[in-house]
Amino acid sequence: MSTRVWIVFNSRDVKPGDLKRPVTKAAVPPHRRFVLADESRAKVHLYDSAEPSANFEIPVEKPVWDLKKMRDGVYRIVCKKGFMIVDLFARKVVETFRHESLDEVTAVCDLPDGGFICSVNPPDGSPDYRKAVLIRRFSSARELVDTCRLDGLFYARTMNPDREPWGYLLAWEHGFIRFRIDPKTGACETVKSYPQPVGRNLFDVETDRTGAGYWAGIGYGGELIHFATDGEMLSRWRNPSRSHFFAQMREMPDGGVYMAQWTGHGENDSQKGCQVLQFDRNGRIVWTLDDPDRFGSISGIDVLDAPEMNQR
Repeated sequence: MSTRVWIVFNSRDVKPGDLKRPVTKAAVPPHRRFVLADESRAKVHLYDSAEPSANFEIPVEKPVWDLKKMRDGVYRIVCKKGFMIVDLFARKVVETFRHESLDEVTAVCDLPDGGFICSVNPPDGSPDYRKAVLIRRFSSARELVDTCRLDGLFYARTMNPDREPWGYLLAWEHGFIRFRIDPKTGACETVKSYPQPVGRNLFDVETDRTGAGYWAGIGYGGELIHFATDGEMLSRWRNPSRSHFFAQMREMPDGGVYMAQWTGHGENDSQKGCQVLQFDRNGRIVWTLDDPDRFGSISGIDVLDAPEMNQR
């Protein structure tokens, strides 16, 4: 509903009946602030819709996957043989970690004991190529302490915490799994497998806010699917006109989702489609970020501010 403002004019300009003339006040555009991981141009962006002068970018190294918030203003992304940590306040990379065992690392997750695990794809030529995903476990001192195998999987992508301690979610070429690590033995056990119904290269899977299941960005399938815990598909959302590769997402308190859309490895592949889609709670696209001059292919997103976060 628009706001009406009553303006009283100078008496010399007033006509009978015009003492109070309704004027519609201009609506204030919604404010959106994102952190975006840009795979094709190797950057982490701060995007602010209301303050263009506040936008900036931090150069990083590819592949720029698995954007994770460490604390306010501090994020981690995967780079070659390890990860980088960027500080948005300092506007720079503040730490780089590499290890020879992380030759094709795809994601990093923190452990309850202060250590972390990394998902690794065995490289072409390795005996394990396309036969398993390796989970490298590091101590809090960042020393490699163990490796476990998830057999039958290949081309892992992102990895996120599940709801139980020592439980994790892993996206791979044809779906995602829930798995658990034994904190004593380091062994990995698959809890449940969720095959994707269309396309390949499922990129991201995250727990939903209600506890009903999981959101999954179905990679080249160009769909965002909401899975129940038992594997039933609760919803399937897509962009009917310009779907490409659905990557990382963020669910909002109202049930809507912001979806990062990856459009290619080339710096100018952003011309092929918008960088971010916003679905409302019914799966309708209600907003897009489409700025191919500023952004490349977006693999990751974190929402710092959006209208849906302020609704009560």
